[in-house]
Amino acid sequence: MTYILGIDPGVKGALALLDTETNSVATWPMPHTTRDLHDLIAGLPIVKIAMLEKPFYPQMIGTANAGRTGEAYGIIKGALAWRDIPFREVRPSEWKKSLNIPAEKGRARNRASEFYPDNADQWSLAKEDGRAEAALIAWFGVRYK
Repeated sequence: MTYILGIDPGVKGALALLDTETNSVATWPMPHTTRDLHDLIAGLPIVKIAMLEKPFYPQMIGTANAGRTGEAYGIIKGALAWRDIPFREVRPSEWKKSLNIPAEKGRARNRASEFYPDNADQWSLAKEDGRAEAALIAWFGVRYK
C-alpha cells in the first residue's frame, strides 16, 4: 500500500491520509497541541510523501497572527522530520489550479466529494472544509509518489 499525507495547516486545517490503492482517505482535524500532533503522526502507517500546504501571509493578518502561523507550520515540519516522512511544500494556488478548485471553501468540499465519493461524509459540514482541502492536497500529491 502507498500512503500520501495531505496537510492543510492552521487552526481550522486538517490532515488527510490517502491510500492510493483503494482511493480512500481518512481525515483528522488539525490537533491543537504539539503532543496531539506527534501522537497522530506516530500512529500513521509508513507514508511515502506528505504534501504540506505552504502558509499564505496576507498583510491584513498582522504580525502576531503571522508569527503564530509560522510557529505552527514549523511544528508540523518538525513532526514530519521526527517521523522521517519526506514532504513537499505546495502553495495553495499551485494545488488548487492543478485540480481546478476556486478559492471558495465550499467548492473544495464539492470537489473532494467527486474524488472521494465514499468518504464525503468526513466534510459534509461547512466547518469541515479543512478536511476536504487536506484530502485534495493528498490527491495532488499522487504525482509525487
